[in-house]
Amino acid sequence: MPKILNYEPVATTIGDLVTLRASLARKPMLIIRDEILTYADAESRSNEMANRLLELGVGKGDVVATFMYNSVAQALVWFGCAKIGAVFASLNVSLARDDLAYSLNDTQACLAVVDEELAPAFVGASARLQRVPTTFVLGDASVVPGAQPFERLLGGSSARPDVEVRGTDPAAIVYTGGSTSMPKGVLVPHFYYIAAAVRYGEVAGATQHDVGFANSHFFHIGGQQFGVTSPLYHGMTGVMEKWFSVSRYLDVARRHGASIIDPLGTMMSALMTRAPSPDDRDHRMRVGIGIASGQVRREIRDGFAERFGVTLLEVYSMTEMGVLLCSERVHDRRAGSSGKPHGWADICIVDHEDHPVPAGTHGQILLRPKVMNSCMLRYVNKPQETIAAWKNLWYHSGDVGWLDSDGYLYFVGRQAHWIRRRGENVAAFEVEQAITSHPDVLDCAVVGVPAELGEEDIKAYVQLRPGAAAVDPAMLIAWWKERIAYFKIPRYVEFVESFPRTMTKNEIARHELRDRGIGGAWDAQALGGNPESTA
Repeated sequence: MPKILNYEPVATTIGDLVTLRASLARKPMLIIRDEILTYADAESRSNEMANRLLELGVGKGDVVATFMYNSVAQALVWFGCAKIGAVFASLNVSLARDDLAYSLNDTQACLAVVDEELAPAFVGASARLQRVPTTFVLGDASVVPGAQPFERLLGGSSARPDVEVRGTDPAAIVYTGGSTSMPKGVLVPHFYYIAAAVRYGEVAGATQHDVGFANSHFFHIGGQQFGVTSPLYHGMTGVMEKWFSVSRYLDVARRHGASIIDPLGTMMSALMTRAPSPDDRDHRMRVGIGIASGQVRREIRDGFAERFGVTLLEVYSMTEMGVLLCSERVHDRRAGSSGKPHGWADICIVDHEDHPVPAGTHGQILLRPKVMNSCMLRYVNKPQETIAAWKNLWYHSGDVGWLDSDGYLYFVGRQAHWIRRRGENVAAFEVEQAITSHPDVLDCAVVGVPAELGEEDIKAYVQLRPGAAAVDPAMLIAWWKERIAYFKIPRYVEFVESFPRTMTKNEIARHELRDRGIGGAWDAQALGGNPESTA
């Protein structure tokens, strides 16, 4: 078994990890929306799933997609795939017709599992698929023509199938926002999750007595690793909900005895809007592993830690490189920083020509793993993007930061062509593609503008075609809702006659548009056209 730094991991694949931990028997492994999956049931029921998948013709390397909210059922699909070497691809539940079709076509999934309440988007996307997967529905299967009920994926043999799966084999496709292209599917190996789980233990001091409360989703790498694989590795109980809820968060944490949490900066902001209560410290939460730098002001982060009595540890990571690659530790913290890589990676800050810059100088953050098989394998169907990301044999994050003289990393911000909104990475290119699909739109640009609770809201600058009649922004919102996920829909709309452009490439000067801020733009939220409404 390969060593991770100076010690051996307990397993190298997700399937082996599930089998190993089955000895914990009746202990809850996952509690998702109050449904409990014990360690013993995770082993036997995922074996049933694995055998059914084999009977359906799913083999090693085939892709199984899920379009589901967080659930025990989705965990069983993942574990079943892991045991036969199939590739698990969980898709964002907010995807609409066009962007869902793009992701399904990109994965070339041979089988899909869909939640009943998400069926309308799936059915809408089906007509645009190059390959319609064999489909199962959690709930009423009649809502998807030709689909079968989820229960048919269970009930087979509970013996583990004899399929050789290695830590270097592909385990999952995880989608991440792009900057100048459509979202990219990041193909990652089994050992990627094992390495991240070891880091989780190092950062949080995790033991079998801990309970992890994850506030992300199966379609996010944070949800997968904080909610599922890291607690699994350490024999903990993992807790997940359908969505993050300000009103329910502390109640859920108290009820399950959560001790490790993963608060994003915007989540901290939202919880701080609640009126202070004598019960604010009535919980078992001891450590929060999250991202606040670049998302919220320092006083909000520190205020959260003080009010709720939680030690907050800042991290820096991305899907391609795995979570917690660079982190603070309880006894190694430096104000404003994201900590150090602690032997897991090399970090370099470079200028626009990839030349390293001195300590204290801003530049792009580059990373290079020091533990083999602990990062991405490649981008799915995007060889040129894969090569470009690893130019000069360093992973180019697209983020701006700096290192101090002791090697602590300070995250500054994200490059201009993508936007961080409500915990989601939004590609400007994808939103602009939807905007310009409207027949009256000639050109457009979207940028991030400051949001009330941190991170950004999306502002669209729209140039109409010559001779086009005045367009109601609310009508544009309705048009976009049919094409892209709600979190990608601009909140602000401003019409322009022309765009500022760069002198060298005649490209839209996005930095100038960003500098204008919200200005007098039409506000969907203020005027009743809430872009986040899914009605």
